[in-house]
Amino acid sequence: MTAIFEYIGAMLPYLGVALPVILAYRFICVKCKKYKPINPYHEIGVIVFLLFITALFSQTILTSLYTGPAVANSFTNINIKPFQVFHDTYYSVAVLNYWQPLVINFLGNIVIFMPIGFMMPLLWIRFNRFWKVSLFGFTISFFIETIQLTQMRSSDIDDLWLNTLGCMIGYTIYFVTKKIFPFVDSFKNRTIY
Repeated sequence: MTAIFEYIGAMLPYLGVALPVILAYRFICVKCKKYKPINPYHEIGVIVFLLFITALFSQTILTSLYTGPAVANSFTNINIKPFQVFHDTYYSVAVLNYWQPLVINFLGNIVIFMPIGFMMPLLWIRFNRFWKVSLFGFTISFFIETIQLTQMRSSDIDDLWLNTLGCMIGYTIYFVTKKIFPFVDSFKNRTIY
């Protein structure tokens, strides 16, 4: 649990810097619409989504300014063996009684991408398909893992499918929520800027 609070604490400076930039960007976007009506729910959702992406990138690819938990700086932290995460997590929990790999590496990689799977179709009509959201999540995860390779940080093929699974679960939650509460479509906008 301490590691989660460390990550959250490390994200806060980035969010403090990003918020005025995001607000200025959205203000400019709104002004460019001129005569078109503004959906305040959509605007708030986009700001929250951009803050989330900032927080995600701050802890995964901004290593020169990284303030989170220590990560070894070597190419020995690269895993190209699919599903190794199951073995590693089981060994850590069952043999070592060490739960952090389960919480951070396994569940964390799923949960951290669930907001992407939920918010993309919530905010933009063009992402109203399961496969589009899944592909978008995979692409973001692939981008992060590729950048981490160039920074000699931990990179794992299992993160790709765990992150994508998180997007899929997020989309499923969105889909079920939309069926139960149809008003959630009021957040949607037809543009992606």
